[in-house]
Amino acid sequence: MKNSRAIASLMISSVLALTIPVFINPHKADASDYSENLCRRTVVGTYLATGTQTNSTSGQPSSYREIITFTADGNLIANDSNAGGVPGSSNPNDQPFGVIQGTWKCTENNKIVAKALNFSFPSGSLAGNIVLTEYQLTFNPQTGTVNGSGKFNFFNLNKSPLDQKTQPLPIPPFKFSYQGVKLKAD
Repeated sequence: MKNSRAIASLMISSVLALTIPVFINPHKADASDYSENLCRRTVVGTYLATGTQTNSTSGQPSSYREIITFTADGNLIANDSNAGGVPGSSNPNDQPFGVIQGTWKCTENNKIVAKALNFSFPSGSLAGNIVLTEYQLTFNPQTGTVNGSGKFNFFNLNKSPLDQKTQPLPIPPFKFSYQGVKLKAD
């Protein structure tokens, strides 16, 4: 009888030892989890960046400055130096626009893709629009810098750029290169 109780106790203890860790931490850690966490730690923060137009119609590249924040939960918020627009311009790229807000995710070690929305405001003969900006960025944790590219497209204010069937307005996309430096508290 003592032997059967000892065996039963051993079996129950073995089962508990094998199953309790699954209930305490049901998520299996693997290399992709580690890489994702490392990428997020590298990216999160506020950056002062310069965007330079790569498809300028004038032949001269134009630049703007941007303050962009990537949050730990995958959101982004950006403000641009040219948000006030260019008075009197008939170019949609020169319209005044609001704060840029969106989401980002790591795609591989220290690389992200991001999508963000903002409104361009009516100006002169130009109607207001929704603007969808797409970024492809690489972050360097040693130097605290970011480099990459992006583009934005204009959409009718009464349509959803989130609907895959919605086509952008027939305005050439604004393409840009992107470089920035992470803001540090020290």
